Amino acid sequence: MKGRLRKFSERKFVRDTVALQVGSVVTSGTYLVTSVLTARGLGKEDLGRWATSREMYMFVFFLVSMGLTNAAVSLYSHAKGAQDHERSVKALASLLKAGLFVSIAVMLIGIFALPSLAEHFYDGDRELGNVSRILSIAIAGEMLRGLTLAVLNGTRQMVRYAIFDVSTNVLRVALVGIALLIQPTPRAVAWSYVAHGVLTAYLTLRAYAKARRELGPSVRPPPLGEVLRAVPRARLGELLGISTMLAMVKAMNVVVPRLGMLFIPALAVVAADGFKANGAYQIGNVLTMVLTGAVGAIGTNVLPTLGVKQGQDGVPFRERGALMRKISLTSGSFSILMAVLSVPFMWLVIRYAYGAEYEDVFDFYLRLATGHLFIGFAVIVEPFYIYAKKLKVHVSLSIVFATLATTGIFLATKYYGPKGAALAGGLCKVFVLCHLVYIWLYFRKHARDEPTESVPAEP
Repeated sequence: MKGRLRKFSERKFVRDTVALQVGSVVTSGTYLVTSVLTARGLGKEDLGRWATSREMYMFVFFLVSMGLTNAAVSLYSHAKGAQDHERSVKALASLLKAGLFVSIAVMLIGIFALPSLAEHFYDGDRELGNVSRILSIAIAGEMLRGLTLAVLNGTRQMVRYAIFDVSTNVLRVALVGIALLIQPTPRAVAWSYVAHGVLTAYLTLRAYAKARRELGPSVRPPPLGEVLRAVPRARLGELLGISTMLAMVKAMNVVVPRLGMLFIPALAVVAADGFKANGAYQIGNVLTMVLTGAVGAIGTNVLPTLGVKQGQDGVPFRERGALMRKISLTSGSFSILMAVLSVPFMWLVIRYAYGAEYEDVFDFYLRLATGHLFIGFAVIVEPFYIYAKKLKVHVSLSIVFATLATTGIFLATKYYGPKGAALAGGLCKVFVLCHLVYIWLYFRKHARDEPTESVPAEP
Protein backbone atom coordinates (compact mmCIF):
# COMPACT_ATOMS: atom_id res chain seq x y z
CA MET A 1 0.00 0.00 0.00
CA LYS A 2 2.81 2.41 0.91
CA GLY A 3 4.54 1.67 -2.40
CA ARG A 4 1.35 2.34 -4.35
CA LEU A 5 0.82 5.64 -2.55
CA ARG A 6 4.41 6.66 -3.25
CA LYS A 7 4.07 5.78 -6.93
CA PHE A 8 0.74 7.63 -7.10
CA SER A 9 2.22 10.76 -5.49
CA GLU A 10 5.14 10.75 -7.93
CA ARG A 11 2.85 11.38 -10.91
CA LYS A 12 3.11 14.95 -12.14
CA PHE A 13 -0.64 15.24 -12.64
CA VAL A 14 -1.21 14.34 -8.98
CA ARG A 15 1.50 16.71 -7.71
CA ASP A 16 0.20 19.53 -9.86
CA THR A 17 -3.37 18.92 -8.75
CA VAL A 18 -2.34 19.02 -5.09
CA ALA A 19 -0.47 22.29 -5.64
CA LEU A 20 -3.46 23.76 -7.47
CA GLN A 21 -5.80 22.48 -4.78
CA VAL A 22 -3.88 24.30 -2.06
CA GLY A 23 -3.87 27.44 -4.17
CA SER A 24 -7.57 27.03 -4.93
CA VAL A 25 -8.42 26.73 -1.24
CA VAL A 26 -6.46 29.89 -0.44
CA THR A 27 -8.02 31.74 -3.39
CA SER A 28 -11.49 30.65 -2.26
CA GLY A 29 -10.58 31.97 1.17
CA THR A 30 -9.81 35.38 -0.33
CA TYR A 31 -13.24 35.42 -1.99
CA LEU A 32 -14.78 34.60 1.38
CA VAL A 33 -12.85 37.30 3.24
CA THR A 34 -13.69 39.89 0.56
CA SER A 35 -17.35 38.93 0.84
CA VAL A 36 -17.35 39.23 4.64
CA LEU A 37 -15.64 42.63 4.47
CA THR A 38 -18.10 44.02 1.93
CA ALA A 39 -21.11 42.53 3.75
CA ARG A 40 -20.13 44.05 7.08
CA GLY A 41 -18.89 47.29 5.58
CA LEU A 42 -21.80 48.02 3.24
CA GLY A 43 -24.82 46.53 4.99
CA LYS A 44 -27.46 44.39 3.36
CA GLU A 45 -29.06 46.88 0.95
CA ASP A 46 -25.83 48.47 -0.28
CA LEU A 47 -24.31 45.00 -0.57
CA GLY A 48 -27.21 44.12 -2.88
CA ARG A 49 -26.57 47.27 -4.90
CA TRP A 50 -22.89 46.37 -5.19
CA ALA A 51 -23.81 42.81 -6.21
CA THR A 52 -26.16 44.08 -8.92
CA SER A 53 -23.60 46.57 -10.27
CA ARG A 54 -20.83 44.01 -10.35
CA GLU A 55 -23.09 41.44 -11.96
CA MET A 56 -23.96 43.88 -14.75
CA TYR A 57 -20.24 44.34 -15.41
CA MET A 58 -19.49 40.62 -15.09
CA PHE A 59 -22.30 39.81 -17.52
CA VAL A 60 -20.63 42.00 -20.16
CA PHE A 61 -17.14 40.78 -19.23
CA PHE A 62 -18.04 37.10 -19.49
CA LEU A 63 -19.90 37.41 -22.76
CA VAL A 64 -17.13 39.43 -24.41
CA SER A 65 -13.97 37.87 -22.97
CA MET A 66 -14.81 34.37 -21.79
CA GLY A 67 -12.74 31.60 -23.24
CA LEU A 68 -9.70 33.63 -24.33
CA THR A 69 -7.30 32.37 -21.66
CA ASN A 70 -8.43 28.75 -21.93
CA ALA A 71 -8.24 28.91 -25.72
CA ALA A 72 -4.69 30.25 -25.44
CA VAL A 73 -3.80 27.51 -22.93
CA SER A 74 -4.96 24.80 -25.34
CA LEU A 75 -2.96 26.29 -28.26
CA TYR A 76 0.11 27.18 -26.20
CA SER A 77 0.33 23.85 -24.36
CA HIS A 78 0.06 21.93 -27.63
CA ALA A 79 2.83 24.07 -29.17
CA LYS A 80 5.13 23.62 -26.16
CA GLY A 81 4.45 19.90 -26.10
CA ALA A 82 5.60 19.73 -29.72
CA GLN A 83 8.51 22.12 -28.96
CA ASP A 84 7.27 24.49 -31.67
CA HIS A 85 8.65 27.91 -30.71
CA GLU A 86 6.96 29.82 -33.53
CA ARG A 87 3.52 28.47 -32.69
CA SER A 88 3.97 29.27 -29.00
CA VAL A 89 4.83 32.89 -29.87
CA LYS A 90 1.78 33.11 -32.14
CA ALA A 91 -0.51 31.74 -29.42
CA LEU A 92 0.58 34.38 -26.89
CA ALA A 93 0.59 37.19 -29.45
CA SER A 94 -2.95 36.28 -30.47
CA LEU A 95 -4.00 36.32 -26.81
CA LEU A 96 -2.60 39.83 -26.31
CA LYS A 97 -4.15 41.15 -29.51
CA ALA A 98 -7.55 39.68 -28.73
CA GLY A 99 -7.26 40.93 -25.14
CA LEU A 100 -6.71 44.48 -26.41
CA PHE A 101 -9.87 44.34 -28.54
CA VAL A 102 -11.85 42.81 -25.68
CA SER A 103 -10.67 45.50 -23.24
CA ILE A 104 -11.77 48.27 -25.59
CA ALA A 105 -15.16 46.62 -26.17
CA VAL A 106 -15.86 46.09 -22.46
CA MET A 107 -14.83 49.65 -21.55
CA LEU A 108 -17.01 51.16 -24.27
CA ILE A 109 -20.05 49.12 -23.20
CA GLY A 110 -19.39 49.83 -19.53
CA ILE A 111 -18.90 53.56 -19.99
CA PHE A 112 -21.69 54.33 -22.45
CA ALA A 113 -24.34 51.60 -22.09
CA LEU A 114 -24.50 50.24 -18.54
CA PRO A 115 -25.61 53.46 -16.74
CA SER A 116 -28.59 53.85 -19.06
CA LEU A 117 -29.51 50.16 -18.78
CA ALA A 118 -29.36 50.33 -14.98
CA GLU A 119 -31.59 53.39 -14.96
CA HIS A 120 -34.11 51.64 -17.21
CA PHE A 121 -34.35 48.32 -15.35
CA TYR A 122 -33.82 49.40 -11.74
CA ASP A 123 -36.29 52.23 -11.07
CA GLY A 124 -34.10 55.04 -12.38
CA ASP A 125 -31.12 54.02 -10.24
CA ARG A 126 -28.31 55.30 -12.47
CA GLU A 127 -25.72 54.90 -9.70
CA LEU A 128 -25.71 51.13 -10.28
CA GLY A 129 -24.51 51.76 -13.82
CA ASN A 130 -21.93 54.29 -12.63
CA VAL A 131 -20.38 51.64 -10.38
CA SER A 132 -20.35 49.19 -13.31
CA ARG A 133 -18.70 51.91 -15.42
CA ILE A 134 -15.88 52.21 -12.88
CA LEU A 135 -15.41 48.44 -12.82
CA SER A 136 -15.09 48.31 -16.61
CA ILE A 137 -11.93 50.45 -16.42
CA ALA A 138 -10.10 47.58 -14.69
CA ILE A 139 -10.56 45.18 -17.60
CA ALA A 140 -7.14 45.80 -19.21
CA GLY A 141 -5.26 44.56 -16.13
CA GLU A 142 -7.42 41.45 -15.93
CA MET A 143 -6.83 40.62 -19.59
CA LEU A 144 -3.05 41.07 -19.21
CA ARG A 145 -3.17 38.75 -16.19
CA GLY A 146 -4.36 36.04 -18.57
CA LEU A 147 -0.96 36.12 -20.32
CA THR A 148 0.95 34.82 -17.31
CA LEU A 149 -1.81 32.38 -16.38
CA ALA A 150 -1.70 30.94 -19.92
CA VAL A 151 2.12 30.64 -19.86
CA LEU A 152 2.25 28.90 -16.48
CA ASN A 153 -0.85 26.77 -16.96
CA GLY A 154 0.07 25.84 -20.53
CA THR A 155 3.42 24.37 -19.45
CA ARG A 156 2.03 22.76 -16.28
CA GLN A 157 3.99 25.01 -13.91
CA MET A 158 1.20 24.63 -11.40
CA VAL A 159 3.08 25.69 -8.27
CA ARG A 160 4.04 28.99 -9.90
CA TYR A 161 0.51 29.27 -11.31
CA ALA A 162 -1.01 28.83 -7.85
CA ILE A 163 1.39 31.33 -6.22
CA PHE A 164 0.68 33.98 -8.85
CA ASP A 165 -3.07 33.43 -8.69
CA VAL A 166 -3.12 33.55 -4.89
CA SER A 167 -0.94 36.69 -4.71
CA THR A 168 -3.26 38.66 -7.03
CA ASN A 169 -6.30 37.58 -5.04
CA VAL A 170 -4.73 38.44 -1.68
CA LEU A 171 -3.95 41.86 -3.14
CA ARG A 172 -7.64 42.29 -3.97
CA VAL A 173 -8.65 41.57 -0.37
CA ALA A 174 -6.22 44.19 0.94
CA LEU A 175 -7.39 46.86 -1.50
CA VAL A 176 -11.09 46.22 -0.78
CA GLY A 177 -10.40 46.43 2.95
CA ILE A 178 -8.58 49.77 2.54
CA ALA A 179 -11.40 51.16 0.37
CA LEU A 180 -14.04 50.23 2.95
CA LEU A 181 -12.03 51.91 5.70
CA ILE A 182 -11.82 55.11 3.65
CA GLN A 183 -15.45 55.16 2.48
CA PRO A 184 -17.86 52.21 2.89
CA THR A 185 -19.76 52.61 -0.39
CA PRO A 186 -20.14 50.48 -3.54
CA ARG A 187 -18.32 53.16 -5.54
CA ALA A 188 -15.27 53.01 -3.25
CA VAL A 189 -15.14 49.22 -3.58
CA ALA A 190 -15.32 49.60 -7.37
CA TRP A 191 -12.32 51.95 -7.36
CA SER A 192 -10.37 49.36 -5.33
CA TYR A 193 -10.93 46.94 -8.23
CA VAL A 194 -9.47 49.50 -10.61
CA ALA A 195 -6.37 49.77 -8.41
CA HIS A 196 -6.23 45.99 -8.36
CA GLY A 197 -6.26 45.89 -12.18
CA VAL A 198 -3.30 48.29 -12.39
CA LEU A 199 -1.22 46.46 -9.79
CA THR A 200 -2.11 43.09 -11.29
CA ALA A 201 -0.72 44.25 -14.64
CA TYR A 202 2.58 45.06 -12.89
CA LEU A 203 2.67 41.68 -11.12
CA THR A 204 1.95 39.97 -14.44
CA LEU A 205 5.02 41.49 -16.09
CA ARG A 206 7.20 40.56 -13.11
CA ALA A 207 5.92 36.96 -13.06
CA TYR A 208 6.53 36.59 -16.80
CA ALA A 209 10.10 37.91 -16.46
CA LYS A 210 10.74 35.54 -13.55
CA ALA A 211 9.49 32.59 -15.58
CA ARG A 212 11.88 33.60 -18.37
CA ARG A 213 14.84 33.60 -15.95
CA GLU A 214 14.12 30.47 -13.95
CA LEU A 215 12.36 27.90 -16.14
CA GLY A 216 14.18 25.36 -18.28
CA PRO A 217 14.50 25.69 -22.08
CA SER A 218 11.65 23.29 -22.86
CA VAL A 219 9.06 25.21 -20.82
CA ARG A 220 10.52 28.73 -20.74
CA PRO A 221 8.12 31.28 -22.28
CA PRO A 222 9.35 33.14 -25.38
CA PRO A 223 10.86 36.61 -24.88
CA LEU A 224 8.11 39.13 -24.20
CA GLY A 225 9.62 41.50 -26.77
CA GLU A 226 9.31 38.82 -29.44
CA VAL A 227 5.69 38.23 -28.48
CA LEU A 228 4.90 41.96 -28.58
CA ARG A 229 6.51 42.34 -32.01
CA ALA A 230 4.30 39.51 -33.25
CA VAL A 231 1.08 41.11 -31.98
CA PRO A 232 0.37 43.39 -35.01
CA ARG A 233 0.54 40.48 -37.46
CA ALA A 234 -1.02 37.90 -35.15
CA ARG A 235 -3.97 36.07 -36.64
CA LEU A 236 -7.00 35.72 -34.42
CA GLY A 237 -8.97 33.16 -36.40
CA GLU A 238 -8.02 29.99 -34.51
CA LEU A 239 -7.93 31.64 -31.07
CA LEU A 240 -11.22 33.47 -31.52
CA GLY A 241 -12.81 30.40 -33.08
CA ILE A 242 -12.08 28.39 -29.94
CA SER A 243 -12.66 31.23 -27.47
CA THR A 244 -15.96 32.33 -29.00
CA MET A 245 -17.28 28.81 -28.73
CA LEU A 246 -15.98 28.54 -25.17
CA ALA A 247 -17.65 31.87 -24.39
CA MET A 248 -21.00 30.57 -25.55
CA VAL A 249 -20.45 27.39 -23.57
CA LYS A 250 -19.31 29.14 -20.41
CA ALA A 251 -22.31 31.43 -20.60
CA MET A 252 -24.32 28.35 -19.64
CA ASN A 253 -21.95 27.35 -16.85
CA VAL A 254 -21.05 30.76 -15.42
CA VAL A 255 -23.41 33.53 -16.55
CA VAL A 256 -26.78 31.79 -16.56
CA PRO A 257 -26.68 30.46 -12.95
CA ARG A 258 -25.99 34.03 -11.75
CA LEU A 259 -28.82 35.70 -13.68
CA GLY A 260 -30.93 35.69 -10.54
CA MET A 261 -28.87 38.63 -9.27
CA LEU A 262 -30.04 40.66 -12.25
CA PHE A 263 -33.66 39.46 -12.13
CA ILE A 264 -34.32 39.79 -8.37
CA PRO A 265 -34.17 43.60 -7.97
CA ALA A 266 -35.71 44.17 -11.40
CA LEU A 267 -38.79 42.05 -10.58
CA ALA A 268 -39.14 43.06 -6.93
CA VAL A 269 -42.24 45.05 -5.96
CA VAL A 270 -40.07 47.34 -3.84
CA ALA A 271 -36.54 47.91 -5.21
CA ALA A 272 -34.99 48.25 -1.74
CA ASP A 273 -36.33 44.82 -0.72
CA GLY A 274 -34.97 43.38 -3.96
CA PHE A 275 -31.49 44.75 -3.21
CA LYS A 276 -31.58 43.30 0.31
CA ALA A 277 -32.48 39.88 -1.08
CA ASN A 278 -29.77 40.29 -3.68
CA GLY A 279 -27.24 40.84 -0.91
CA ALA A 280 -28.16 37.48 0.62
CA TYR A 281 -28.10 35.82 -2.81
CA GLN A 282 -24.65 37.29 -3.53
CA ILE A 283 -23.20 35.88 -0.31
CA GLY A 284 -24.71 32.47 -1.07
CA ASN A 285 -23.15 32.64 -4.52
CA VAL A 286 -19.72 33.47 -3.05
CA LEU A 287 -19.99 30.52 -0.68
CA THR A 288 -20.76 28.22 -3.60
CA MET A 289 -17.65 29.62 -5.33
CA VAL A 290 -15.68 28.57 -2.25
CA LEU A 291 -17.17 25.10 -2.63
CA THR A 292 -16.30 25.08 -6.35
CA GLY A 293 -12.67 25.65 -5.37
CA ALA A 294 -12.66 22.13 -3.95
CA VAL A 295 -12.75 20.64 -7.45
CA GLY A 296 -11.43 23.59 -9.44
CA ALA A 297 -7.85 22.35 -9.28
CA ILE A 298 -8.66 19.19 -11.21
CA GLY A 299 -10.44 21.11 -13.94
CA THR A 300 -7.59 23.62 -14.25
CA ASN A 301 -5.06 20.81 -14.62
CA VAL A 302 -6.89 18.60 -17.12
CA LEU A 303 -6.84 21.04 -20.07
CA PRO A 304 -3.05 21.71 -20.23
CA THR A 305 -2.15 18.12 -19.26
CA LEU A 306 -4.05 16.70 -22.20
CA GLY A 307 -2.75 19.46 -24.48
CA VAL A 308 0.89 18.69 -23.67
CA LYS A 309 0.30 14.95 -24.07
CA GLN A 310 -1.42 15.43 -27.40
CA GLY A 311 1.61 17.41 -28.58
CA GLN A 312 4.13 14.90 -27.20
CA ASP A 313 2.87 11.37 -27.87
CA GLY A 314 0.42 11.86 -30.72
CA VAL A 315 -2.00 9.25 -29.35
CA PRO A 316 -5.41 9.78 -31.02
CA PHE A 317 -7.71 11.52 -28.58
CA ARG A 318 -10.47 9.01 -29.23
CA GLU A 319 -8.33 6.42 -27.39
CA ARG A 320 -8.32 8.36 -24.11
CA GLY A 321 -11.82 7.35 -23.02
CA ALA A 322 -10.72 5.30 -20.01
CA LEU A 323 -8.60 8.17 -18.71
CA MET A 324 -11.40 10.72 -19.15
CA ARG A 325 -13.89 8.45 -17.39
CA LYS A 326 -11.51 7.94 -14.47
CA ILE A 327 -10.94 11.69 -14.03
CA SER A 328 -14.67 12.46 -14.23
CA LEU A 329 -15.73 9.81 -11.71
CA THR A 330 -12.97 10.76 -9.26
CA SER A 331 -13.74 14.46 -9.44
CA GLY A 332 -17.51 13.91 -9.32
CA SER A 333 -17.32 11.73 -6.23
CA PHE A 334 -15.11 14.30 -4.55
CA SER A 335 -17.50 17.17 -5.38
CA ILE A 336 -20.50 15.29 -3.92
CA LEU A 337 -18.55 14.59 -0.73
CA MET A 338 -17.50 18.23 -0.41
CA ALA A 339 -21.04 19.48 -1.04
CA VAL A 340 -22.37 17.34 1.81
CA LEU A 341 -19.57 18.23 4.22
CA SER A 342 -19.91 21.93 3.43
CA VAL A 343 -23.41 22.26 4.90
CA PRO A 344 -22.51 22.50 8.63
CA PHE A 345 -19.32 24.44 7.83
CA MET A 346 -21.16 27.10 5.83
CA TRP A 347 -23.80 27.45 8.55
CA LEU A 348 -21.05 28.32 11.02
CA VAL A 349 -19.44 30.74 8.57
CA ILE A 350 -22.73 32.55 7.95
CA ARG A 351 -23.65 32.67 11.63
CA TYR A 352 -20.32 33.87 13.01
CA ALA A 353 -18.47 35.55 10.14
CA TYR A 354 -21.35 37.46 8.54
CA GLY A 355 -23.52 37.91 11.61
CA ALA A 356 -27.18 37.59 12.55
CA GLU A 357 -28.28 40.09 9.89
CA TYR A 358 -27.44 37.52 7.20
CA GLU A 359 -28.94 34.34 8.69
CA ASP A 360 -31.27 33.94 5.68
CA VAL A 361 -28.16 33.43 3.50
CA PHE A 362 -28.10 29.78 4.55
CA ASP A 363 -31.36 29.09 2.71
CA PHE A 364 -29.88 30.66 -0.44
CA TYR A 365 -26.70 28.61 -0.06
CA LEU A 366 -28.54 25.29 0.24
CA ARG A 367 -30.45 26.00 -2.97
CA LEU A 368 -27.44 27.21 -4.93
CA ALA A 369 -25.28 24.32 -3.73
CA THR A 370 -27.54 21.72 -5.30
CA GLY A 371 -25.61 22.20 -8.54
CA HIS A 372 -22.41 21.04 -6.87
CA LEU A 373 -23.77 17.52 -6.78
CA PHE A 374 -23.06 17.46 -10.53
CA ILE A 375 -20.27 19.89 -11.44
CA GLY A 376 -17.39 17.67 -10.37
CA PHE A 377 -18.20 15.23 -13.15
CA ALA A 378 -17.96 18.10 -15.65
CA VAL A 379 -14.19 18.75 -15.37
CA ILE A 380 -13.64 16.71 -18.54
CA VAL A 381 -16.34 18.42 -20.62
CA GLU A 382 -14.38 21.40 -21.90
CA PRO A 383 -11.13 19.48 -22.58
CA PHE A 384 -13.12 16.77 -24.36
CA TYR A 385 -14.86 19.12 -26.78
CA ILE A 386 -11.63 21.04 -27.51
CA TYR A 387 -9.38 18.05 -28.20
CA ALA A 388 -12.08 15.93 -29.83
CA LYS A 389 -12.73 18.92 -32.14
CA LYS A 390 -16.41 18.86 -31.27
CA LEU A 391 -16.82 22.45 -30.07
CA LYS A 392 -19.70 23.10 -32.47
CA VAL A 393 -21.66 20.29 -30.84
CA HIS A 394 -20.83 21.73 -27.42
CA VAL A 395 -22.03 25.18 -28.47
CA SER A 396 -25.27 23.88 -29.95
CA LEU A 397 -26.12 21.90 -26.83
CA SER A 398 -25.15 24.78 -24.54
CA ILE A 399 -27.32 27.29 -26.38
CA VAL A 400 -30.33 24.99 -25.94
CA PHE A 401 -29.53 24.41 -22.26
CA ALA A 402 -28.88 28.13 -21.61
CA THR A 403 -32.22 29.07 -23.16
CA LEU A 404 -34.09 26.56 -21.02
CA ALA A 405 -32.19 27.53 -17.86
CA THR A 406 -32.65 31.28 -18.39
CA THR A 407 -36.38 30.81 -18.88
CA GLY A 408 -36.56 28.67 -15.76
CA ILE A 409 -34.65 31.17 -13.60
CA PHE A 410 -36.78 34.09 -14.82
CA LEU A 411 -40.05 32.26 -14.12
CA ALA A 412 -38.79 31.02 -10.75
CA THR A 413 -37.82 34.58 -9.78
CA LYS A 414 -41.15 36.00 -10.96
CA TYR A 415 -43.40 33.46 -9.23
CA TYR A 416 -41.32 32.20 -6.29
CA GLY A 417 -39.12 35.15 -5.49
CA PRO A 418 -35.39 35.30 -4.66
CA LYS A 419 -35.18 31.82 -3.14
CA GLY A 420 -36.88 30.36 -6.19
CA ALA A 421 -34.21 32.06 -8.30
CA ALA A 422 -31.51 30.49 -6.15
CA LEU A 423 -32.94 26.97 -6.50
CA ALA A 424 -33.34 27.35 -10.26
CA GLY A 425 -29.79 28.73 -10.52
CA GLY A 426 -28.42 25.74 -8.67
CA LEU A 427 -30.41 23.08 -10.47
CA CYS A 428 -29.62 24.40 -13.96
CA LYS A 429 -26.18 22.79 -13.61
CA VAL A 430 -27.83 19.39 -13.94
CA PHE A 431 -27.63 19.92 -17.71
CA VAL A 432 -23.98 18.90 -17.52
CA LEU A 433 -25.13 15.30 -17.31
CA CYS A 434 -26.35 15.59 -20.91
CA HIS A 435 -22.80 16.44 -21.99
CA LEU A 436 -21.51 13.39 -20.15
CA VAL A 437 -23.97 11.18 -22.03
CA TYR A 438 -22.67 12.56 -25.33
CA ILE A 439 -19.05 11.94 -24.26
CA TRP A 440 -19.88 8.37 -23.25
CA LEU A 441 -21.52 7.73 -26.61
CA TYR A 442 -18.50 9.18 -28.44
CA PHE A 443 -15.98 6.87 -26.78
CA ARG A 444 -18.38 3.91 -26.91
CA LYS A 445 -18.76 4.37 -30.67
CA HIS A 446 -14.98 4.37 -31.11
CA ALA A 447 -14.56 1.28 -28.95
CA ARG A 448 -17.17 -0.54 -31.04
CA ASP A 449 -16.03 0.63 -34.47
CA GLU A 450 -12.26 0.64 -33.98
CA PRO A 451 -11.22 -1.75 -31.20
CA THR A 452 -7.66 -1.24 -30.02
CA GLU A 453 -5.36 -2.93 -27.59
CA SER A 454 -3.45 0.21 -26.69
CA VAL A 455 -3.77 1.50 -23.16
CA PRO A 456 -4.20 5.28 -22.80
CA ALA A 457 -1.18 6.80 -21.12
CA GLU A 458 -1.85 8.48 -17.82
CA PRO A 459 -0.51 11.93 -17.04
